[in-house]
Amino acid sequence: MRLEPGSHVAPHLRLAGLLRMGGDGSIWTAHHLGLDREVAVKFISAWLATDRTAVARFHREGALMARIKSPHVAEVHEHGVTDDGLPYIVMELLRGEGLSDRLARAGRLSLEETAALVEGLCQGLAEAHRLGIIHRDITPEHVFLADAGGGPCVKLLDFGVARGEVDPDGTTLTATGAVVGSIVYMSPEQFFNPKEVDGRSDLWSVAVMAYEALTGAPPFEQRGLEALLEAIRVGTFPLPSQRRADVTPAVDAWFIKALSRKPSDRFDTAEQMADALRRAAFGQPAGAPVPARAPGEAG
Repeated sequence: MRLEPGSHVAPHLRLAGLLRMGGDGSIWTAHHLGLDREVAVKFISAWLATDRTAVARFHREGALMARIKSPHVAEVHEHGVTDDGLPYIVMELLRGEGLSDRLARAGRLSLEETAALVEGLCQGLAEAHRLGIIHRDITPEHVFLADAGGGPCVKLLDFGVARGEVDPDGTTLTATGAVVGSIVYMSPEQFFNPKEVDGRSDLWSVAVMAYEALTGAPPFEQRGLEALLEAIRVGTFPLPSQRRADVTPAVDAWFIKALSRKPSDRFDTAEQMADALRRAAFGQPAGAPVPARAPGEAG
């Protein structure tokens, strides 16, 4: 079908306008007649629609995201295929800005904003991990700061390379041992032992992103792939307090644990990780709300 304003993806779904175009596909706003609301519709590129692996991965993304019920994971309403075979995913329409755009504009976040970022991501990941879903590609480009009534709400996006226990037809979702993800944010095991990747790998990526948000630079940023891989393998990095004077030893210690080379030395769960940062940054007990503005909220 021709994607243009007014086109019907399905009888109940009418396109309104193009939101974003990329090499792998596009995202459009649309009116969902059944829900009577504006939604976002993600399409795979026409040139990928003939690639069976790419199409299977796209459908899998929609199916996995639809299972995760969390305010911190973009909600998927449905997924399907147009009459002429173009796959699509219907999601909640988000207004706001991507974390990558926020960091490009602001340089870095306050400790309070960083803690709120970690809190939101860990809440979303806790639900995903409970379902056996590992994201495997958490980056600033895949985190959105959505406008909400009380301030921005952190949303995790793009489960295109996620791994689940099984897909809807009972087969394994991804090839065992496949190396996937974005290099700077990938855990050591994603490179060196991908068969052993679990939820703690996602938590590593959150910690890398939190470090970058707090200090303005990632912990491992050596030039060249070989040097970067060696830095990640060894696991040494400048303490955040060396790059930012207001970071306390307790927060430094949180990053040392969160970015431990061995998964067994990291936080075991997303809830544990968020609670530990809350305690380190604010002395708050487990389960207490982060006393902070969400990332990007005007002060």
